[in-house]
Amino acid sequence: MNIFESIILGIIQGLTEFLPISSSGHLVLAQHFLGFEMEGILFEITLHLGTLLSILIYYQKELKDICIKAINGDVEKKKYVFYLFISFIPIAFIGLFYSNFIESLFIPSIVILALFFNGLIIATTFFIRRKSVKKITFLIAVFIGVSQVFALMPGISRSGVTISTALLLGVMHNEAAKFSFLLAIPGLLGAGFFQIINIDISSNISLISLMIGFISAATTGYFVINFLLQLISKGKFYYFSFYCIFISIVSYLFLNIS
Repeated sequence: MNIFESIILGIIQGLTEFLPISSSGHLVLAQHFLGFEMEGILFEITLHLGTLLSILIYYQKELKDICIKAINGDVEKKKYVFYLFISFIPIAFIGLFYSNFIESLFIPSIVILALFFNGLIIATTFFIRRKSVKKITFLIAVFIGVSQVFALMPGISRSGVTISTALLLGVMHNEAAKFSFLLAIPGLLGAGFFQIINIDISSNISLISLMIGFISAATTGYFVINFLLQLISKGKFYYFSFYCIFISIVSYLFLNIS
């Protein structure tokens, strides 16, 4: 893998991890159609860590506030941490016990179909006419957690299904996005942990490629979070449905032509 490929894959990860268009799906398509190769799991982990860093930096004040107040006994902050934990349980359980089946789904044909359905899911937010006013509750956290399981399929966006679920349940726009992004923290840590087990220590990928991929993913991810928050606050989250449906159709045509 050369530096150019590291930059491109890092940017793809940073863009698609938070935009509701599926990072795993785009990486599969990029490798298939552009001929890029992810040289071992170590590079994947590095990209995940890059996007994880972007969340930690962007929400550093909120995370510090939540942690300090929760430790000091603030009931609302304790509830919030508990809700994040509740939402994480379903994807952790399914990801742990059905990892082999999930890995078998990482093929272009599955991704293309999943991207199409991802677009339909996001499109449902177009019909939200009333202003969302709710905050996260236990029941909403459960629904978000269950919806997140579908994002284990490449092509289904984690942020797409979790934010769409929250919005459809009446959660405030920025609150829905923040909860989804903070929920990504244990998800990215968990994914990285289980990938570490399968690292090939004989991988010959260079340190420079790893650093470039990490930096490009982290930098892109940081700016994407801010961009997405602005779109959501304007009620334009459904815009991404057009892209997902378009890219799935184009990819389908290219897959069958080639």
